[in-house]
Amino acid sequence: FGLLAGMGIAIDLGLVLYGYNIMRVLGNHITYQSPSRGFNMELGASFTVIVASFLGLPVSTTHCITGATVAVGLCNGEFASINWRMVVWIIFSWVITLPVTASIAGLLFAFKYGW
Repeated sequence: FGLLAGMGIAIDLGLVLYGYNIMRVLGNHITYQSPSRGFNMELGASFTVIVASFLGLPVSTTHCITGATVAVGLCNGEFASINWRMVVWIIFSWVITLPVTASIAGLLFAFKYGW
């Protein structure tokens, strides 16, 4: 229970300290948003999560909403309506997350239990 509580606190702390920046980037720096676009983004992402869950596939809601944001932006009919530099940066952060966290976990394990 202590581990789960600690991780929950860490997630909450991350949301409080940096969550606004993530929401701002996903909110307006990828493409123009309006209430109707936001509704369709949420609808597309939630449909994807529900179908994937029904099929037993693990999916990330963050990835789904980011993909939906790009898809709705592409509905303008122009590739220029998307801030592709921001999209590439987001994808890069997704790719780099796994090796960085694995390295940190390995170092913490080695520090605690010895090499």
